[in-house]
Amino acid sequence: MAAWCEHCDRPVEGDVCDVCGHSVAAAQREPMPWRWRFFIVVTVIYLIWRLYQLVSWLSH
Repeated sequence: MAAWCEHCDRPVEGDVCDVCGHSVAAAQREPMPWRWRFFIVVTVIYLIWRLYQLVSWLSH
């Protein structure tokens, strides 16, 4: 993943921006917020439940 120059607002391949000459740090990934994890888990549970209801409805 390329670093990002905040001054030029563009991706940079090395440690120094080619356009402005500022040094840039590698971007750090932030962990996913717990709300998104909760949303994904609840969505999967809901879809499994609806699939179960569909199979039950088709089998009767």
